[in-house]
Amino acid sequence: MPLPSSVENSLSKLKDNVKAWAEMPDLERAAVARACRKQFATLDLDWVQENMKCIGLDPSRRDSYNSISTDPFIFTAATVDRLDKAADALEGKLKELSKEPQRTSPEGMAIYPMGKVGPSASGVEFELWAKPSDAGSPAAPAAVPGGVSLVLGAGNQNFLTTVDVIERAFVHKECVFLKNHPIRPFMKPVFEHIFAPLAEKGAFAMCLDSELEGAYEALTCHEKLSHIHMTGSGATHNQIVASLKKSGRTKKVAFTSELGCVSPWIICPGTKNDGTWAEGDIKHHAAMLTAAFKSSCSMNCLSPKVLVLPTEKLWPQRPAFLAALKEKLASAPDLPPYYPGAHKRYSDFEKEYKDCEKIQAPPAQDGEPRPAPYKGQDFKQLPSMLVDVGTLGAPDCRSYALLNEAFSPVLAIATVDCGDAKDFPVAAAKAVNKNVFGNLSCALIYPDDRDEALDKALAELSYGSVGVNVWPALGYSNSLAAWGASPGAYTPENPQSGLDFVGNMAQVPNLVKTVLLSPFVNSSVSLEKPIPMLIADALQVLVSGKSFAVPRILGMAIGRGFGLFSRRMPAAEGERRGSRATMCFGS
Repeated sequence: MPLPSSVENSLSKLKDNVKAWAEMPDLERAAVARACRKQFATLDLDWVQENMKCIGLDPSRRDSYNSISTDPFIFTAATVDRLDKAADALEGKLKELSKEPQRTSPEGMAIYPMGKVGPSASGVEFELWAKPSDAGSPAAPAAVPGGVSLVLGAGNQNFLTTVDVIERAFVHKECVFLKNHPIRPFMKPVFEHIFAPLAEKGAFAMCLDSELEGAYEALTCHEKLSHIHMTGSGATHNQIVASLKKSGRTKKVAFTSELGCVSPWIICPGTKNDGTWAEGDIKHHAAMLTAAFKSSCSMNCLSPKVLVLPTEKLWPQRPAFLAALKEKLASAPDLPPYYPGAHKRYSDFEKEYKDCEKIQAPPAQDGEPRPAPYKGQDFKQLPSMLVDVGTLGAPDCRSYALLNEAFSPVLAIATVDCGDAKDFPVAAAKAVNKNVFGNLSCALIYPDDRDEALDKALAELSYGSVGVNVWPALGYSNSLAAWGASPGAYTPENPQSGLDFVGNMAQVPNLVKTVLLSPFVNSSVSLEKPIPMLIADALQVLVSGKSFAVPRILGMAIGRGFGLFSRRMPAAEGERRGSRATMCFGS
């Protein structure tokens, strides 16, 4: 099936501009990145209503997570940070961060302390771990920059798509063609607005999924492409690999990807107080795991999917932790399962684990499920499902949930048989490396102070991002951190969690993983309470760089005082009429 002429023309124009964009001086390219960042000051938020409908929520009513305010703020904050850091890197402002590691792990890994993650994770610092190198300065992002990159937009988070475009255009200096995800066509005008300065340089074009009219293979195998990047499923990855092989373009097209993972959440008993946790510690960590699990209805590539625990003999508080977790799962509201195929995947786990435990919780928004706007969607609520798989590595371990990513609210409970609390972290790391699918991210709950035992466990974990006492997702907000699968496991036939990193804007060489480090109990990352709507709206105004920020924020505060909330960001005098606030009553 041939490509539509509009897509053919766009690819031809991008190809014609490859040399000019690749050879543009870095300072000029930085100016383009900063121009894209300034576009947020005039970005209309009409898309937020369609985003709410896409995830199964009524935009005219409040939900338990204040999604109408938090979703656009997270999208804005993540994107502007990437653009700011991309420009900083091109201007040479980040070179000092990657010159020399400050210390070496017991296993010989070079460790680069990068400072604090930022406001999204107060009290959390992060490091980049790399293989030792004698090369001195970091290598360039690509040996031969340039070419045309196809970016396949993500379906679960809008900011993933902007991050991927920024990575290919400003780090790898490629012209980018973006194909939007089929359940997010409403983002096309948003991306067009943000990347208008990039398009003006002839380095960006895009199309809707529907505009391809089914010609997916013609697009991925197009002769003008030199690179493809996707964020999505292993099944899509395999289809692209097969198409490239059939068309004889495997060696002509570089292919990077960010795929799924059965993400472990490891609970170490620790040696402090003989491994005894305070009641508040148990509640804190049960709440943080619940919040991470229920975020986006457990439909993120980094959603916790297997809780890894010691035996009750080693940690007598295991039953107390599980009881606290179930209590939190029953009280935290459930978001609609918006991603296509969620009910089918959930049903597959039900069939595999007939003894599963389902935990009902209130819906995030009252009322009957909304009509599904996109093919394959079903917003009927799914309760949290717990499945006990047994002991990792044991002959009777029921491993289906360890080898298949549910991408729905299913949490496996696994045991690591270890007789000593000191040895448990490394034993658990080895167990998940060997028995659990994927190598994208992992959480390690560690009660003790940082010591050699922790560093050994961190070195052992074959994951691209590890969060100590924190959900690794929070590291994504800082583009100096890296996000992607642990290097070395990928093959086209068995891609695991994908190939290559995004982020690492300081270009630390030979990167292996990002490590986030939080205190054992850090209330700022428990995620138990959503950002208040007024605060999220105010932050949105400030981060986006909109003019007349104070009058806007005051207007929103008055609206909140009367129980109102805006569907759109209030506009300053003189801005186009379509961006004025539309107010409606909250429930």
